[in-house]
Amino acid sequence: MATTTLNVRMDTQTKEEFSRFCDEIGISASSLMNMFARTVVKNQAVPFPLTTRPLPCAPERYGRVFPQTEAQLMSDLEQAAARPLDACANADEGFARVRERLEW
Repeated sequence: MATTTLNVRMDTQTKEEFSRFCDEIGISASSLMNMFARTVVKNQAVPFPLTTRPLPCAPERYGRVFPQTEAQLMSDLEQAAARPLDACANADEGFARVRERLEW
């Protein structure tokens, strides 16, 4: 497939932070922009809300959802495996509670 160039203007700080993020996750900025464009085209929608309303609260409020260390991950997995299946929540109900707590 033939390729073409898309020039995007952004402020220097945003570009530097975006490039640093891409480096941290091991993908080029160009590849991530391509993934974004393909997602928009495939779904005919932007993959995040576009709104003029302020977000209900700062993202820092949520912290990280994932374990910070392998030891924490293993501990979490062991706790999950020890929990009886009948004590587990339905996935739809669980995600609904998460969305509610995150105010989505």
